[in-house]
Amino acid sequence: MAKIVVRLNPDVQPTGSDLAVVNAARRSFNSRSEWEYPYKDRVLKPEDKRLIEFLARGMTAKDFEDFVTNISIIGEASCKANDACEYQEECMFDEQIKELLWQWRNTPTHDTPFNHCFISFEVKAPIFVARQLVKHEYLIMSEFSRRYITDEVEFYEPDYWRKAAPNKKQGSLEEPVDVKEIWGKYVDLMGLYKEDCYNQWQRYREFVGENVDRVAPEQARMLLPQSTMTEWTWSGTLGAFAKMCQLRLHPDAQYEARIVAEEVYKHLLIYYPVSAKALVKGPDVT
Repeated sequence: MAKIVVRLNPDVQPTGSDLAVVNAARRSFNSRSEWEYPYKDRVLKPEDKRLIEFLARGMTAKDFEDFVTNISIIGEASCKANDACEYQEECMFDEQIKELLWQWRNTPTHDTPFNHCFISFEVKAPIFVARQLVKHEYLIMSEFSRRYITDEVEFYEPDYWRKAAPNKKQGSLEEPVDVKEIWGKYVDLMGLYKEDCYNQWQRYREFVGENVDRVAPEQARMLLPQSTMTEWTWSGTLGAFAKMCQLRLHPDAQYEARIVAEEVYKHLLIYYPVSAKALVKGPDVT
């Protein structure tokens, strides 16, 4: 049984930096910046940090503060008016809030400068996780293939079985389910899972066994469950990986996908600390 692993691709070193993002943005004005402390820690100048936050947010810090203030004022007025009205439809405050939110949603971000930085990973995870993550745009994936390789079969082992959430979009709760009644008998779910994985692995080995009549690996792999571990090289820009992390770090994302996103985000923070935080967690207000 195996666990999820994410590491930097040893063959491809990360390129770019927060300063590279800044200078890509400044290219429009044919200007460049430098690190504030070039011979010590690579620290951005305050104005360059604000520039990155503007690029990620799509508006200046002052514009953002004004937006939040307006939402708060209208929201408070809406609550008071709705309490006073017999019918909520008689109040126009809700429409004003909707209009402000649409303005926020339609405020364009400036993604291009973040896409001049490139990073590559090697990931080991179960097939069902890989199939979720392959959906993300602009990330290149080169995966291990069981059309050619029949050995080194491993299966993912969860820490525990999670209880299904009432909300399907959330997927699961943190509450464990260790024992369940199946066909009138209480069974140990982890033990049952390991037994099934072993049986499927045994059947797979029989199909691809070393003899003249062995089954082609590209078909025999159909016997293996989705929990079979796979490996892939995953490469892309800072902007593309940040978007993946923003989506997969959400509490409603599947736990196993969050493990991958958390590890990727840790590396983004090492190489692009200001940009990664601004893109994934959101820029500072000021």
